[in-house]
Amino acid sequence: MQKRTYITASLTILLVLGMSVMGFAQRKTGLNGATFLKIGVGARQIALGAAATTLQNGGPNMMFWNPAGIAGTEGTSIALNHNRWLLEMDHNAFAVTHSLGEAGVIGVGLIHIGLGDIVADRDVAPTADLEPRQADKATSSTFSFYDMAVNVSWARQFSDKLALGASIKMIREKIDDQDASSIAGDFGVTYNVGWRGLVFGAAMTNLGGDLTYYQSGAPIPLTFSIGASVDLAKQENSVVVGMLDATKRQDSEQMFFGALEWTILDQFQLRGGYKFGYAGSKDNFEVNTTDEGLSFGGGLNFDWGGSNLQLDYAFTEFNVLDNTHRFSLSLNF
Repeated sequence: MQKRTYITASLTILLVLGMSVMGFAQRKTGLNGATFLKIGVGARQIALGAAATTLQNGGPNMMFWNPAGIAGTEGTSIALNHNRWLLEMDHNAFAVTHSLGEAGVIGVGLIHIGLGDIVADRDVAPTADLEPRQADKATSSTFSFYDMAVNVSWARQFSDKLALGASIKMIREKIDDQDASSIAGDFGVTYNVGWRGLVFGAAMTNLGGDLTYYQSGAPIPLTFSIGASVDLAKQENSVVVGMLDATKRQDSEQMFFGALEWTILDQFQLRGGYKFGYAGSKDNFEVNTTDEGLSFGGGLNFDWGGSNLQLDYAFTEFNVLDNTHRFSLSLNF
């Protein structure tokens, strides 16, 4: 039985890898639409530098990273997330999971980001045959936009080692009086080796159709991640876990995310992570640099009225743009 479990896990990871390679066959920088899907959800995951593929106790927010990560959730869990994103945009997310016992765990999530009162420039624009036409039909002096994704997820712990998960999501963008939508899927697996907390994981996210404006389609950001995490130091009241992810997006170079998480007394967490090669740019000395690099933060969980409450914070450093602060509140009952 144990041998068969190993084989199942190996084949699953290989299948996800193979599907991802086909999806990345035609990479082109700036190709993707729905770029808000690249913004990570969850203060814990962000404080870990997005090295989150192998988290097996990451709460409802794991449906946005690797749906297999919600498989071990007990009872009902709710997560609220707020991110004061770049250009003073509010990036908010909500997720809830519920255990179905041996049938697994189901979850529903929502991501929303938007901005209003943007000054409109409604100049007359030429068509392909150079005949002038009105660029849009709206007449207001300002406009707004929003991006939104709704997730429905399912995951199951098939053994004490292997967990599988999948999500289907509806993606919608609206800019002024124009909108576009698409349907996509996420797939993930985690495998706990059983030695020093060693976990391997793989996830493919945003496998779906294009977003189309004016008969021009833009693919959504298909992403493939593999990762590993292990207990680096463990004592009676504390544990330090190291994490490493390799992540490939359809329109970017290969990226590596590394992180450490120190848990004390099962209540306090300190976290730090770094994204290597995130932007792929070069400085004046032709040295590869990254725009979004260092992240760090912490967490606190405690019992509250018979439930467990988790508070998390993350800070992300941007070299060119403004630094960001993220907050998450999770409740399990």
